[in-house]
Formats: sequence, structure tokens, C-alpha cells
Amino acid sequence: MHARNTPWLTVINAGQATDVRLICFSEAGADPEQFRSWTQALSEHIELLAFRLPGPGNPQNQTPYEQWPPLLVDAFAALQPYLSEPHAFFGHGLGAILAYELAKLSEIRCPGQTRHLFISGCRSPDTRPATAPLHNGHALSSPGPFPDASTNNQLAAYEALIQSDLKLLESWADPSSRSLHIPMTAFYGSDDPLAPLESMVNWREFTRREFELIEMTGNHFFTITQRHRLLQIINTHLGLLSE
Repeated sequence: MHARNTPWLTVINAGQATDVRLICFSEAGADPEQFRSWTQALSEHIELLAFRLPGPGNPQNQTPYEQWPPLLVDAFAALQPYLSEPHAFFGHGLGAILAYELAKLSEIRCPGQTRHLFISGCRSPDTRPATAPLHNGHALSSPGPFPDASTNNQLAAYEALIQSDLKLLESWADPSSRSLHIPMTAFYGSDDPLAPLESMVNWREFTRREFELIEMTGNHFFTITQRHRLLQIINTHLGLLSE
């Protein structure tokens, strides 16, 4: 079953003779259209979907969430039709938390179909959140996949979206001791103050399958500056599924 556009999902690449579906979750406040550039280097057998969080940038689904339980219930319901076939999750920052939480739900309700989890730039569930430069507005002026806010109204809406996303990011905790039975790859930036090595190393405790922790050169936006290397690694892992 090929995916279709919904208020929650944008189909970036339908894939040719698709073997696996890659569902991507972006950073807090980021435009999921950033994943469109991935089609240049992502293998053709991978169907690429971008998850769209509710908020001002989503005309069909504008009310942002400020608490995890209702967000996870609604997000999983939106994704469930596409989780009964082989798929993988990629998430960066806040998107990595979503990817991890939805992988837990998918493992229970669609066992065996989540073939890989890619975690990027996000603390492990048992690590306290770092003091975020985002609070000082630094993220708004940093080079990254954030939409332009050309008017005061757009800027106000964007700042409100950032605040709701940050509330989710900082309030997240995972009291569960259950580890996933899903292979996991975690990426961290060599100069990332939001998710340094010490905040990510414990991801290995949250899967009973293969785990690797990979350093990427750069700050929190290494998914842009190191995109080619990132996609090479993703292609390698997901390419094994088609053999």
C-alpha cells in the first residue's frame, strides 16, 4: 500500500518497487519539507514520508499539542494504516522522541514491521534535558531547516509553535524499563550543545538488538551539513532489508 498525503503526512517519494517505508520526524519548529532534498541521495526502493506536527505551518491541522499522551494517541492513529508493512523511523531532536515513542507503540501493535530506528540529536530517555540555547532565541537565528517568518503575525505564530514544541521536548520522560527489540542507530553532532555525546550514549540501553552510536561533524544542524554521509548510512541499513 502506497501512502498518501494527509494532515499528518507528506509523501516525498513514493519509491520504485518499494521495499521499505522511511517515516521522518523533524526538529522542533522545523519544516518537514526539508526532507524533500533527501530524494537526491536516498535509494529508490525506499518510500519517504515526512510527518507534519500540528501547528501554524500545517494549514489542515493547526492546533499544536502541549502534552505527550494525546499527541501520541493521535499521531499513532494517523500512522497506523502505514505501519503494517516494513518501515523505519528517523527523527531529529523533538522528532527523535516522537520516532522512539511511536516505535514502542508500533512494536506492540504491528510486531516485526519496524525494521530500524534512527535517533538523531536527542538525549536518551534516562538523561535530563540540557539547558537549551533555544530558550534564548538562538535557534531562530541559526542556520537550519526553519521556515521564514516575514510578518509579525507569522513570527508570533512561529514563536508560539516553538514554545509548545519546547514544552514537549523538556517535559518528556520515559519511566518504562522495557527495551525495544528493534535495531537502532544514534547520531550526534561533535559540537552539538543540545545533545552531546554524554547525553546520547545511554541509548544503547533502550534496545536489545544491534546498536551503533555515530559521531557527525558539526553542531545541532549536522543533518543538513552532513546530509550525504547521513543518507549513506541510512541507505546501507535499509538496503539490507531489500536483499
